[in-house]
Amino acid sequence: MWDTIKDISSQALRQWRPIGLIYFVQLFLGLFVALSAYRQLNGAIGNSLELDRLAKGFDRSIFSDMVSEFPMVISSIQGSFLLAVIAFLIISIFLHAGLLGNIKRREYTISTFLSNGKRYFTSFLAIAIIAIIKMILTLAIIWIPFVKLIGDPLETFHSEKPFIQTVVALIIFSAMLVSVIWLWSVLTRYQKIEGKKLVQSMKDGWTQLRLRFFRYFLIAMLFIFIHVIVTWLYTYVVDDWGAESWFCVFSLLFIQQLFSVIRVFIRTSAYSALDC
Repeated sequence: MWDTIKDISSQALRQWRPIGLIYFVQLFLGLFVALSAYRQLNGAIGNSLELDRLAKGFDRSIFSDMVSEFPMVISSIQGSFLLAVIAFLIISIFLHAGLLGNIKRREYTISTFLSNGKRYFTSFLAIAIIAIIKMILTLAIIWIPFVKLIGDPLETFHSEKPFIQTVVALIIFSAMLVSVIWLWSVLTRYQKIEGKKLVQSMKDGWTQLRLRFFRYFLIAMLFIFIHVIVTWLYTYVVDDWGAESWFCVFSLLFIQQLFSVIRVFIRTSAYSALDC
């Protein structure tokens, strides 16, 4: 057990170059959205005191007022954010192709990372689209009937407690099914890296998942739990952290970037664990 953990950690740490590249790509896209939003807000609001109040910490009422007073600016910012999300999803396919190729082949250089990304991009894109469609259909099958059947929750349920318990149970069930689809997607990509055809890779990925389901599922739950703990810790540390001084600004930026790197490392460790 301990030897397995050490091997997984070692494999993930040896991918520090691809991890760094993935981090900087995420940082670049984040800066693009942030700078675009800043320019538009600064042009529309200028030296408004509302920005000074936001510098002391996030205030939902101030943000709501800005949405109602500057709808065109907010709409433009949302458009830029949507474009960045689409761009990141496409780039993410390339990055994952490079990363999974390196992990599967025990390679650690940027050159092989880029070569793997170029080589497997098309097939990984197809697998990702199929996985997303499966997730959407799965969630629709679960939630659409639930929403239609309950009608008015206050009339269907005698109190709020059973309603909340039912919703929580469905959320957990949905998360488990989505995790299974994610596992199938990753295992299918590993099969593709071994040189198999796309359809055969999907079949063999499902067979591998079915034969070792509990092992893979426990790995997925473990890393999801770790990710949730890290996210909670990050939220706890930076919650209501204002930007009233340069020290606060630099400290907040440092913590944000540190947690970004940690999240990429966790994801890399999960992929390494699935390949062990």
